[in-house]
Amino acid sequence: LVANLEGAVMFEVPELPEETLMEQEHTEILHSLRFTLAFVHYVVEIAAVKGCANELSSSAASEYQLQESVVADQISLLSREWSYAEQLVLYLKVAELLSAGLQTAMEQIKAGKLCLSSTVKHVVKKLNELYKSSVSSCHCLNVRLQRFFADKQKLMDRMNSITAEKLIFSYAVQMVQSAALDEMFHRREDCVQRYHKALLLMDGILNFMTEQGDIENIRKCKMCIERRLSALQSGASA
Repeated sequence: LVANLEGAVMFEVPELPEETLMEQEHTEILHSLRFTLAFVHYVVEIAAVKGCANELSSSAASEYQLQESVVADQISLLSREWSYAEQLVLYLKVAELLSAGLQTAMEQIKAGKLCLSSTVKHVVKKLNELYKSSVSSCHCLNVRLQRFFADKQKLMDRMNSITAEKLIFSYAVQMVQSAALDEMFHRREDCVQRYHKALLLMDGILNFMTEQGDIENIRKCKMCIERRLSALQSGASA
């Protein structure tokens, strides 16, 4: 709102973000790509937690090795390699989702449904960077595991039972349980953030779940989290 020399009042039109002027189809595709980006960020975070846990367990086992060398060495080795296996499964899922996201972006740009706005360029760049990083992580973990699995067929068979979906769901449930426990002891600082994060992870795995029983279980968990969030927000506004 600006007044000129004659005293007349003039309005300055605010500059609109370029995405506001795009077609709804463009906005929906961009929203989907952003969701993929947020979801894989959290999955990479889970993989990093697995890596940190591996380092801690290796450190603890190395101290124990001084007393029980052979047994501790076997426990440490199994724990470390199992952690590598879990990380590999997660990074493979990340690479798969990012590859699909990048493919979708290219197809929609060619079809003229997704415009090359600065926001789209930024999101696609981030997807591509994460894809390259996840493929590199897969390669490194695969090299580590191949050496170990050469004479460990039994553990290789067990690895086949790991799925990214199970690991992500388990992590989300643990996050919810931790937040609920903190609530009980009135430590509510980041409970809402953790609940939202768990919801996003569950929404993400619903996109590629096929077993109806698993889908129903995840939906029930989501409903519980949403009720908890509603109660927290009601309490905050009271």
